[in-house]
Amino acid sequence: MSECVSVDGIPIGNGHPCYFMAEIAGNFGNEEEAVRIVDAAVRAGARAIKFQTLDPETITTRSNRFDMEAVGTRLQYEVFAETATPETLQLFLVDYCRRRNITVFSAPSHLKDLDLISRFDSPAYKIGSDLATHIPLLRELATTGKPIFLSTGMCTMAEVETSVNAIQQAGSSPVLLFHCVSNYPGNPAEQNLLAMVAMKEKFGLPTGFSDHTIGIDIARAAIALGADMIERHFWVEGNLEGPDRPISSDEKEFSRLVQSSHYIAAARGNGVKKPTPDELRNMRTNRVSIIVMEDIAAGSLLTAANLDIRRPGDGLPPRMWDEVIGCRAATHLKAEQPLRPEHISRE
Repeated sequence: MSECVSVDGIPIGNGHPCYFMAEIAGNFGNEEEAVRIVDAAVRAGARAIKFQTLDPETITTRSNRFDMEAVGTRLQYEVFAETATPETLQLFLVDYCRRRNITVFSAPSHLKDLDLISRFDSPAYKIGSDLATHIPLLRELATTGKPIFLSTGMCTMAEVETSVNAIQQAGSSPVLLFHCVSNYPGNPAEQNLLAMVAMKEKFGLPTGFSDHTIGIDIARAAIALGADMIERHFWVEGNLEGPDRPISSDEKEFSRLVQSSHYIAAARGNGVKKPTPDELRNMRTNRVSIIVMEDIAAGSLLTAANLDIRRPGDGLPPRMWDEVIGCRAATHLKAEQPLRPEHISRE
């Protein structure tokens, strides 16, 4: 169980319902598309909208190239110059999300981005995996006291610990951790969801999964393992199809994920191994016990020949078989009746 952190009035962790974040960066390009994608995310059950604040001049060098399936080997500067969301559109998006009563926040890509993000009056911050070890940035954000969602793709556990400690020592901001694998699209065999479990156990913080795989099967598995929150890229029909489109859920798929989280969480239970209420009712007919197999006169020996173990289950349990054999019937017993303690004479 992880500690509970409240983000914009919504509790996350400590057994509360899984928190769903729709990452929409790169999947809208104007105000009309922003409205369309936010409306769809609200209908799908997202609790938060997350986008990216970046400047191609500060996020990368001019010569650095991608090497990922989603974008090939293009210059990163060119890709970010094409996909960066203009300041006016970011401000419009934040205002529209608040009108729709859905939490909204951004992920900076450089310390300079905080100047714009501070104008959003954001209830939380998201740090992408690329900046997970950017200690100066983490320290700066920690002084705000606002929750920090920290993605940990490409990190070792020691690096995660260093970053968490830096935040906690620099200010009062609560930390929420995302296990993440930084590849687009993600290879299911590399997702290592048990690392999410290990982080939750080590730090005791709300911990979830930032999903870059195609489809929602891996996210569902993360929920089954106890994810406190899920982040998935989100896209809507008619919008710009950016490089994140292949790993994005549409409204229907995202909604299925949200809905399935409820019964997955219920099925996960509390870990205490004992019969459920339905099983207690079924035990009488669907479990085995010691059964009398023929009429037995009072005082006669109980033997392996006149007893058996079979359904129903409301007689003496099979573990008492050795104790029963060789005893005598305390009363007349009829065939197929369950053997009970009052039927046995040990004299």
